Amino acid sequence: MKQGKINWRSFTGVFMGYSLVIMIITGIVLYIAPAGRIAHWSKWKFLGFTKTEWQALHTLFSFIWSGFAIYHVILNWKALINYMRRKSKEVLKLRKEFTYATIFTVLIFAGTYFEIPPFSSVMDLGEYVTDSWANETNEPPVPHAELQTLAEFSKTINMPLRKIVAMLKENNITVKDSSKTIEKIASANKITPSKIYLLLKSEGKTEQSKYSRGSGFGRKLLSEILNENNLTWEEGIARLKSKGVIVKNDDKLRSIAEENDLTPLEIIEALGLK
Repeated sequence: MKQGKINWRSFTGVFMGYSLVIMIITGIVLYIAPAGRIAHWSKWKFLGFTKTEWQALHTLFSFIWSGFAIYHVILNWKALINYMRRKSKEVLKLRKEFTYATIFTVLIFAGTYFEIPPFSSVMDLGEYVTDSWANETNEPPVPHAELQTLAEFSKTINMPLRKIVAMLKENNITVKDSSKTIEKIASANKITPSKIYLLLKSEGKTEQSKYSRGSGFGRKLLSEILNENNLTWEEGIARLKSKGVIVKNDDKLRSIAEENDLTPLEIIEALGLK
């Protein structure tokens, strides 16, 4: 190789190695990160990056890695063809390994699709960790509340806009335009959207449904929903049965909803909890 000339094969190999490491790290972070509604509302960060930035890193490096993988194949096409020709005679000797690898691949795919343990347990663990971030201080009144304008937000929490502006002003939070989103107002004042809501919520006159769309309640077991609302299993099943909802066993609300061609929110309404 001449001095100053780039060896593209080596460059591609090194870059793909770096990208693989980054994809593994970002994948793990996104696996344990809070749900989007919480991450955006509380401006969650890990190692200085927001969830949106972690997602961007994961997506971009995945796409670029795929592109370099194709480029790597093109660069080494002749070598790959020659290698495959040399190894073609050995393929027959690997029938057992090929069969086992195929079965294992299909098993993982089917187990994931049909939510069969232990494959479903991996996703359940991820959901558990994701849900564990939620608490009263970082849960928004509705999903993506940070994208609502202050005027829209006043309707969401049932508080007059004029009162909201006055309360924020008293706490040194400047509001120049009520048509700006909560996210932009929070950013301009160097605070999080959740802090604005907690300040307003301290008045005790805001109303929030814990079963709003996107709040994650669909991941809860039916028994958990009933316990939260002081309902016995028998009472809950009777209410659902009266609305034509069939419950075979205690399961996640979204699974029960799917079995009855309903949404989790419609199950909540059938229980008379909304």
